[in-house]
Amino acid sequence: MSLENIACAFPGSLREALELMSDETTRGRPIAGGTDLIVQWESGVLEMPARVVNVKNLPELKGITRSDSGVVVGAGVTHAELRNSDVIRELVPCLAEACATVGGYQMQAQGTLGGNVANASPAGDTAPSLLVADATVVVESVQGQRRIPFRDFLQGYRKIDLRPDELIVSFILQPRREGCREGFRKLGPRNAQAISKVMGSYRGHVENGKITFFAVALGSVAPTAVRLPKLEAWITGQKISPSMLEEVQSRASDEVSPIDDIRSTAEYRKWVSGRIVRGFVERLAEIQ
Repeated sequence: MSLENIACAFPGSLREALELMSDETTRGRPIAGGTDLIVQWESGVLEMPARVVNVKNLPELKGITRSDSGVVVGAGVTHAELRNSDVIRELVPCLAEACATVGGYQMQAQGTLGGNVANASPAGDTAPSLLVADATVVVESVQGQRRIPFRDFLQGYRKIDLRPDELIVSFILQPRREGCREGFRKLGPRNAQAISKVMGSYRGHVENGKITFFAVALGSVAPTAVRLPKLEAWITGQKISPSMLEEVQSRASDEVSPIDDIRSTAEYRKWVSGRIVRGFVERLAEIQ
């Protein structure tokens, strides 16, 4: 099997794509930018499918808008569009920062948010930002629509809550509250175009030297990207101090369960997780 032999359907609308996905005889692997899938097929990490359904140019999967429910981002929006979006940079800046680290400019121009999430890699750069933004994933089939909290959508290593006949159509992100600061940090073996050893996003608020709100998520430290609920509960109400920062680092390291792999060791990932989260709190300390 080679890429040239794959049957490729080019639906002109979301409805047409969903109809193709509803029938096992016409269903194919959804593909948009292909920056993850094509590499995996060519390398043999994934078996090449007999059919694909190209959703790259479906207008229903495009757009970044504000609504009463939050910031709505189409699954087909590219990393380049997200990093340059005024709406995202204002309301969910940690996602804009994360998208600016995904590969090089060419990959950012092709790769999509939906594709990055569907790949379900624990090293997927956008997942921590979606977690701290309390994202909801909107999926659809000819049977109707489902809305799934992103924290529940990630079910395990390369496993997501998506049925064979469904497509990811959009994400609903909660904008940061007034006065909140947020950001993203990634550590890799080089400064650019690197798969993460560890990465994370945070969203927090400090008042009179005390943490009033803090959300943090890390990737590459578990089968999926994860929030740190124990740390988040402990840190609320804490006054920022040198001893508090030491405790933050220790608690963050203790709350993750990474593995050894080709890119890093579990020991290093635990240590650097603590350093990253400590750095996030130090950023909050700057605005006391």
